[in-house]
Amino acid sequence: MSFTYAIGDVQGCYEPLRELLAGIPYDASVDRLWFVGDLVNRGPQNLETLSFVKALGPRATTVLGNHDLHMLAIVFGGKSLQHGDTFQDVLESARCEELAHWLRSLPLLSQHEAWVMVHAGIPHIWTVPQAFAYAQEVEDVIAGPRYVDYFERMYGKYPAVWDDSLEGMDRWRIITNYLTRMRFIAADGQLEFAHKTTLDTAPPGFKGWFEYTLPRAETIVFGHWAALEGEVPNAGYVATDTGCVWGRGLTAARLEDGCRFQWLDGKVNCLQ
Repeated sequence: MSFTYAIGDVQGCYEPLRELLAGIPYDASVDRLWFVGDLVNRGPQNLETLSFVKALGPRATTVLGNHDLHMLAIVFGGKSLQHGDTFQDVLESARCEELAHWLRSLPLLSQHEAWVMVHAGIPHIWTVPQAFAYAQEVEDVIAGPRYVDYFERMYGKYPAVWDDSLEGMDRWRIITNYLTRMRFIAADGQLEFAHKTTLDTAPPGFKGWFEYTLPRAETIVFGHWAALEGEVPNAGYVATDTGCVWGRGLTAARLEDGCRFQWLDGKVNCLQ
């Protein structure tokens, strides 16, 4: 039997990633690795992380996260480094463009059997098939000839709510924000970006995106929200970001049986 291991936001934590993989019953000949995005930033070994995951080839599936897109906006869109960015090792590497072009070939959503992987989440105002269709629109732009224009104009919080009539960059930006930046959302689909901590800090009129009913048969696997510490109060979700880059654990969730493995302080433990 083969297994799928979904690994939370690595963010340049290359050594913990290697130790995690060495400490779990992962068989590279048959098992799959899923990376929920944010391979880079805030951690110390971004070049090693990107090089390693790219070299895994078809053994690994990775979706884009907001930090990955941020790096691409610097490489291709002329944006500037921000305080706290740590992927200068990638930018200064002779492999920078190679790795950046590989990143822009990656999807925003991926599915295997009953599991759907996304970095931040899927808003309750969409169905899963709609989410895949909208993601494909943005993926085509990022991987296609218009990618420079996209990365020059990607940043922004507006529009803050979905409208089927949106076109061009406004449409692509809000699709990107739902799939890679979303935490709290209102019933009508409006996004809220200021609050990044626990569910009990939700501003009035907003809830965690997974607290709404999203009709589907699939389980949604996501990262992005380290403050959740891998815990989601609703069934049908697998949260994988446990804040390795902030001094906490790096988690691999085995999707077929729900077993979770976590690297912490140089040791790998099975949590359940």
